Amino acid sequence: MLKAVIEKISYIIKRQDGVALPSVLAMFAVGSLLIVPSINYVATNLNAGMMAEEEFKGILAADAGVEDALWKIKNDTPASLPYSYQITDINGLSVDIIIDEVDTIAGEPIGQTGDHSNWLSVNVTATYDDVSGNYTYTMSLINNHTKTMKIDKIIIDFPPNVDHVSGSTSSNVTQPLNNEPSVVGSSATGITLVWDNDVPHPTISGGETEYHCFKLSGPPDIEGIEGHGFVEAQSEDVETVWIMEAVPYSIEAKARDDSDSVVVIIRAGVWAGSDLEISCWQVIR
Repeated sequence: MLKAVIEKISYIIKRQDGVALPSVLAMFAVGSLLIVPSINYVATNLNAGMMAEEEFKGILAADAGVEDALWKIKNDTPASLPYSYQITDINGLSVDIIIDEVDTIAGEPIGQTGDHSNWLSVNVTATYDDVSGNYTYTMSLINNHTKTMKIDKIIIDFPPNVDHVSGSTSSNVTQPLNNEPSVVGSSATGITLVWDNDVPHPTISGGETEYHCFKLSGPPDIEGIEGHGFVEAQSEDVETVWIMEAVPYSIEAKARDDSDSVVVIIRAGVWAGSDLEISCWQVIR
């Protein structure tokens, strides 16, 4: 085929007396200058396509690793963390997986759950008002013990599409009273509200219930509007009491090729309680 094309070109650019036409020769010279860059361009596109295909395979493999880690957290939670393992032959790739505990939320350190965390109960309701377009979020903190408890910190992590309504806090467990929270994050990805109490810390007497209320703006029927987070309290070893009985974990999955090079990394955050809820999901590479 190529030979036939060359012969055809040779026939066209020659007169009957065998002398090449100048204008045709000029065109041929320009064309020859364009051929090599064009071939390079095609080769570059082919390489880019191969790289994109490899990365796509890597994303699928790393995603499978995250899904496997989610199953372990839900059904066979590792006895100690961080927990590392590997799965192989996923789209011809291997995946290194690390499951770890989360020790900070919105930059705030998380204390250890105390042996007597059941001394403090936390109940949550979030009711929607169609007129204002706001949720009224009410947290009940119940001291189940006879000793007084001090409330150090309240942190609540919310799903996307809600915002805190400024000036809406009404609370007996903030210092100063009715103090507004710090807002971390954005509505697009989910906000975290942080009430970090000053000294003297607000208290809940033995057998008493105190309330912490505020408003959120957003559309109705948002799944998970009750949020996740914790209350940090002091009374012997109560320490951290989780809201909605969910604990945060982090997952990292690295997909590697045959040469052991990392193709893609996926990092995810998950709240693990009666159900699993993904809080973040990021493709690093």
